[in-house]
This record gives sequence, structure tokens and C-alpha cells, in this order.
Amino acid sequence: MASALKEKIIERMEAKNFSIAELERRAGLSIHSVRNILKGRIKKPSAQSLQAIAEALECSIMDLMSASSAVEAGFSQDVDRKIRKRPPLEYPELMLACSQKITERILEKNLFPKVSIDEYFEVVKKVYLYSSREEPRQVDVRFAEWLIESQFEERPSRG
Repeated sequence: MASALKEKIIERMEAKNFSIAELERRAGLSIHSVRNILKGRIKKPSAQSLQAIAEALECSIMDLMSASSAVEAGFSQDVDRKIRKRPPLEYPELMLACSQKITERILEKNLFPKVSIDEYFEVVKKVYLYSSREEPRQVDVRFAEWLIESQFEERPSRG
């Protein structure tokens, strides 16, 4: 996880053209806090530090913590591009179906204690956009299940 977190932070810093000091300043963190995370001196950064870093980088903690293999990264970038380009809601029936299917799967796997509201809606949005790319417009269950597994099943419960 630490190397994936490091990679994600560096990737997003480079995209925003931030130095480590600039990220620390924008996140309101003390000097060397981000540097210590990147160097592995801080093995388990606090939720508050991760939230501050995510906000400064204009992403979610989930974005920073997600796996970053080449396949997943390409897949995620493709979905993210579609999110930015599409109108807010072209297929309301598909959105409803996505929400229902994801809720069913998360309930079946007893994952709601692990899932925040923001994370839930992010998954619904990604599944909706991925599913809306081809005819017939229906929930891509395999993608939804893969996304739920990759986002939530390996994490401990909240609270």
C-alpha cells in the first residue's frame, strides 16, 4: 500500500506541477510531513493528513489509496476521461439500475461498514459511465463487481 500511495501522490503532484513543499503548504501540513510519507518514514499516515493531501491534490482518499497497476490505472483513467466529457445524466434508467445493482452487491458482501457515501456514489458514477458506453445500455455487472472488489473488499471496516 505504501508504494501505491507514494506513486499516486507523486503522480498527482506532477500533474499539478507541485513540489513537495507546495503540497505541504496547500494541505496545511507541517514541513517534511509529505516528504516523510513519500520516503516511507511515516508508514501509516493519519486520516487527517491523507484527507488534507487529497483535498490539496483535488482528489479523494480513495483515489490515493487505490491500486495502481498499469491495467487498473489505464482503466481508471479511461473512466475518469469519460466522467469529465459526458453530460451529467444521459440515461436515468441506467443510473437507477447501476445504483440498485451496486447496492445489492455491497449488501450481499456486507461491505457497507467499509463504504462512505462519497465512495459509494463514486462507484455508481464509474459503473454508470462505463456501462453507458455501448449498446444495449445496461449495467456491466462484471465491471461493477471488479470495481467493488478492488475498492472495498480488502479494507477493514470503518468505525
